[in-house]
Amino acid sequence: MALTQAVQASPILFTIDTTGTATGLTAIAPTTANRGNYNAGSYLALSGSISATSGSTTASGNFATQSGAGASGSFSTGNPGSLLAFYSGSLLADINTVGNTIDFPGGSSVGAGIYDAKYPEVANAGVPLSPAIGGGAAGVPGSDLANYGIFDTLKVLGIITVTTGTAAMRGTVFDVVQNTGITNESLSGVVGSQTFVTNNNLALGLLAGSVDYNVNANSSFGVPAIFGNASLVSSTTTPTTDGVGKLTTTLLGGGLERLTLTVPIQTTVVDVITGSTPATLTFTFSGQIAANAIVSVPEPSSLALLGMGLAAVLSIGRRALRRQAV
Repeated sequence: MALTQAVQASPILFTIDTTGTATGLTAIAPTTANRGNYNAGSYLALSGSISATSGSTTASGNFATQSGAGASGSFSTGNPGSLLAFYSGSLLADINTVGNTIDFPGGSSVGAGIYDAKYPEVANAGVPLSPAIGGGAAGVPGSDLANYGIFDTLKVLGIITVTTGTAAMRGTVFDVVQNTGITNESLSGVVGSQTFVTNNNLALGLLAGSVDYNVNANSSFGVPAIFGNASLVSSTTTPTTDGVGKLTTTLLGGGLERLTLTVPIQTTVVDVITGSTPATLTFTFSGQIAANAIVSVPEPSSLALLGMGLAAVLSIGRRALRRQAV
């Protein structure tokens, strides 16, 4: 039976699918090859770096998982770690089934879940990550629930450790929008199983989010204790890089069909912390947003009436043209 899709007159509100249909989930590397191919719902892995300057000393480092955080003291084998969050919320997309295009007009609300040291289909209480909301106090970072937890070792010349610290990202909510000057993406393939390419054409807009940080002092290098909070909303965000998205259509009967949409994401957020020790934080989010929607399709009688109406319009047009030619 061939699929019959309705032309959507307005954007469709999709519900974010957190876990998908997969069971026994395993973490995967956030590479270009994996984006759009992970059958486990909506997730974004976090990676990145920090560069900080104190006096004449500049140190840099890359992010690592906050291993050992939480009451148990260690994480279970195979858990995704504190640099992977699963997302929920809503996604707004406009699908044109006549022109075979898709676009993202904005108005989505895609929020990161609370880290719980387990995959989201496993019931588990949230696990606090360091530092506490606001960054804690000097030498006493504390901990609170968060979306992501970062451990960092800052080094000079890449070999000499200057200091270590932790950071936690909280309240992270994105919007998915077309990049400036881009109107839509082309849908390829047969109706029911189509793909589209996000060729630097999508952007993640940060609706909300902040990072709390707490870095240890090192008097030998003139590094003071650094702690506090920075908003991410005013950060610089790049468009998502190339990836293949998917749109699948399944007839449900009763004039309804299910649309399943997978959007590959890889975007970079740059935030600058000012103060006695200025620092530049570079966050890269990589993964996918998966979502579902159930929409109506035209009844066969409606399609027949539509065809009759078009035929009548064409007939009237032909008669008018003949009158003009006489």
